[in-house]
Amino acid sequence: MKKILVPIDFSQNSENALDYAIELSQNEETIIILLHSFYVMYTSPEIPMEYVVEQSSAIQKDADTRLAELSKKTDKYDKIKCETISMEGFVVDSILTLVKKRKIDLVVMGTKGASGIAEMLIGSNTAKVIVKAICPVIAVPEKAKFEGIDKVAYATNYLSSDITMLKKLVEFTKRFKAKIEIIHIADGECQYAYEENLLEKFSKKVKHKITYKAISYQLLFGEDVENKLEQYIKKEAINLLALSARKGNLFERIFRGSLTKKLAYHTSIPLIVFHQKK
Repeated sequence: MKKILVPIDFSQNSENALDYAIELSQNEETIIILLHSFYVMYTSPEIPMEYVVEQSSAIQKDADTRLAELSKKTDKYDKIKCETISMEGFVVDSILTLVKKRKIDLVVMGTKGASGIAEMLIGSNTAKVIVKAICPVIAVPEKAKFEGIDKVAYATNYLSSDITMLKKLVEFTKRFKAKIEIIHIADGECQYAYEENLLEKFSKKVKHKITYKAISYQLLFGEDVENKLEQYIKKEAINLLALSARKGNLFERIFRGSLTKKLAYHTSIPLIVFHQKK
């Protein structure tokens, strides 16, 4: 039975992530764990500890009530069990602690105000979880709805580790019978024929290691990685974008850019990030 952790801050954004997790899990034996993390701030050491404890207890009691109400969303699904947890602490720390303690298989988190793939995550709690988590993380934009998973894009830089990540992606998507499109974005420094040759060599390695048939390959050109990805996602009606969180690959290229860069496009599909074991 798989375990999915959904952090909840009672915003519409996090509830949307819960809806996505439910749709993702409804045909599979799954435990969905709803986590609300809170932190009681007090500005003066003169405030009695009894007051702080009382405030913390009141917040937790209210959170437990609201989590229990949200958990009812899973009642109509026989294969889904729902648990609720409220705990005092910083959000990211609480998530990472629970991932290890409960051996979570997947974290599904909402992202708000998505403006391009990079800005969807940079500076947010989701970004911190993606970087530090030991399990896959799905970032769900606030307006994204689950519409099935039949077309997934995996961005590669031809690293040998990408094959390991692709195996994980196949395991995740095969029950949906999804088509996986492996894409490489070339920056134009090398000639087209050379890039084609690299892609062909990589495809042979993948075919040797992975028997999944619904895999295709696409070579794209453009220095603006985010923009090229966005164009491709829209044109090909991709349901899910997959990346590997590893230094030196496309994930690093996307997050290396200026945090203040204004992007003229918007992403509306979820992103799943897989991690290399250290």
